[in-house]
Amino acid sequence: MVAAPILSIRDLAARVGTPIERMTEIADDIDSHYRPTALYDEKRGRSRMLNVPRKELKALQQRIHRVILDPIELSACVHGAVSGRSPRTNAEQHLGKPCVICVDVKSFFDSVRHYVVYRMFRNDLGFGRDVARLLTRLTTYDSQLPQGAPTSPAIANLVLAFQVDKPLEAAAASLDLTYTRFVDDIAISGGDPRPLINVAAKLLSARRLKVHRATGRGRLKPKLKIMSGGVQQKITGLVVNSASAPTIPRRYRDQVRAAIHQLREMQSGASFNRSVDSIRGRIAHVRRLHPSGAARLAGELARVIENRRECG
Repeated sequence: MVAAPILSIRDLAARVGTPIERMTEIADDIDSHYRPTALYDEKRGRSRMLNVPRKELKALQQRIHRVILDPIELSACVHGAVSGRSPRTNAEQHLGKPCVICVDVKSFFDSVRHYVVYRMFRNDLGFGRDVARLLTRLTTYDSQLPQGAPTSPAIANLVLAFQVDKPLEAAAASLDLTYTRFVDDIAISGGDPRPLINVAAKLLSARRLKVHRATGRGRLKPKLKIMSGGVQQKITGLVVNSASAPTIPRRYRDQVRAAIHQLREMQSGASFNRSVDSIRGRIAHVRRLHPSGAARLAGELARVIENRRECG
């Protein structure tokens, strides 16, 4: 995974282009380099607090991500937070399978503790002790991964890669099954559902053990979903029943069309503009797999906007 472990602080400073003294100063005064920021979660209908790094620390974390974390090669089974991979590439691995099992542990990324990050740098990547300690101080806050830091997704990805992917990918391969992970969504698919269900049981057990061991925050309860070929099989939001290509669920496209129709009843203003921007983003998502359907939706949206201008 790693071409050359970083063994000294001097080497780390050279890699990220920041003097040792300055990195140490930032780590010693880390509180002043974060600001709490409220982010509204549309799905949950409430705000959540993020710890967002200020300008200097953010720039340093971006360099750490670019020169240290991003070049680390992850297994082909990992499709989240990896350049060139996406929900689509993840879903494509499971096309046309008689049975699909999905496991979802949403709270994992919020629970990675600082000592897990240290062990990942020190033991899994083989970095020097002082290097691992300083990198941990620069990439964690309040003893955990801050959600607003540019390094957090990659670090959490690496923790899962070492703690979970390695053993579960091997177990799946031994049973001629396919294993992938997108962020904290795990999918396993194959022909005979009996060994598939057995692997899922082992996966749940291992997942709970590994998460408990990795986070120190008690056992997280994964959600298990078993989908045979007779029902809609959905992975990372895409339907994979067809052996040719993943598709976006018809219900999603219908919801986009309904949102366009609802615009006709809305008053002009900031709320209308936000809704238009949201719909455009959803149309862009449809366009990746259904360009002709997206073109029709875009045409409907354009007509609503044009009518609003004529009436305004």
